[in-house]
Amino acid sequence: MSASTLTAGGAEKIVESLALHLPEYGYEIDIVCLKEAGKIGEELQSKGVNVLSNIMRGSFDPFVPLRLSRMFTRRKYDLFFSIDHHNSIFLGAVASLFAGVKHRVFAVHSTGLWGKGSSFSAMDRIVIPLYERIVALGENHRRTLIEKEHIAPEKIAVINNGVDTSLFKPRIASVDPDELKRGLGIPRDNIVVSIVAALRPEKNHEMFLRAAKMLLERKDSFTFLIVGDGEERKRLEIIKDQMALGDSVKFLGLRKDVENILSITDIGVLCSFPVVETFPVSVLEAMSCGIPVIVTRVGSVEEIVEDKRSGILIDSGDFKALAEKIEKLASDSDLRYEIGKRARERVVKRFSLEKMLKRYAGLFDGLLKST
Repeated sequence: MSASTLTAGGAEKIVESLALHLPEYGYEIDIVCLKEAGKIGEELQSKGVNVLSNIMRGSFDPFVPLRLSRMFTRRKYDLFFSIDHHNSIFLGAVASLFAGVKHRVFAVHSTGLWGKGSSFSAMDRIVIPLYERIVALGENHRRTLIEKEHIAPEKIAVINNGVDTSLFKPRIASVDPDELKRGLGIPRDNIVVSIVAALRPEKNHEMFLRAAKMLLERKDSFTFLIVGDGEERKRLEIIKDQMALGDSVKFLGLRKDVENILSITDIGVLCSFPVVETFPVSVLEAMSCGIPVIVTRVGSVEEIVEDKRSGILIDSGDFKALAEKIEKLASDSDLRYEIGKRARERVVKRFSLEKMLKRYAGLFDGLLKST
């Protein structure tokens, strides 16, 4: 499996899950990071996964294909799999071809790119014919790849993202919510609203902050948690200060214990713009914990959330609607429970880690048996 680097993100979490669990299906997995291993890569190494990193030396390294090809030949790989990091798609395809690797697959985790019209670069387009299968995350995503990106339908395999429902579950028994709240400076009876997302422009955290300001002007019994890190953090912290939101909004940065944060969360939010976002893992994690989620209608989100049953859908950019829906859920604990219960049931039934693993193993098995 290949990536540029494995920092925190939905696609990288999926690589982590595949690396840790596909061996249960008979696969021997190596992770190849062209650059540094990243936090997830380092975590995988600590768990015994073979992670090969820093293959690319500098921003321009003409010897990477040769170096990779020799590595692939030496390790005798049967199948090359990449997530949609552009250098990994291109260099991995070229190197695996020269090394005689018979099968190539990559997964697309975006619906377009921020500031660009397409998910694919010109270099990606050159090597797409070398890939037997391209993984789409949902049916809407599949249609986008066919109609907008002009990918041949027969190349596309649909595999939904999945999460570990035994880890992400309602009210973890080993966690004392009151103690965790005290540690984070959250009043015991406050309604906790969380967003778990990399701090990047497409996630539109500013909408979250504007909704928070509107609600806090009415009552102070809310705490808003922003979990994640990234290029937007400084700008968002300035906006928070300008809005005078104080301790009612907390930036928690990257957390290894997201499941614990979700255990004290009453309402989950993801308010992305309608670009990039495809099949968000963070929404699945919150739903698996029995948390009612409010999500913008972007990507393939409508395949995850049944509006007003297993979550609430709103239009992207409508911070007033976000505030209104948060307020409605905050005032009705029975409604929160019912939506959260159905959310958990939906993830267990359709979007579990086990289901995702079986689909990837089935895809890889089918290709290898066709050799």
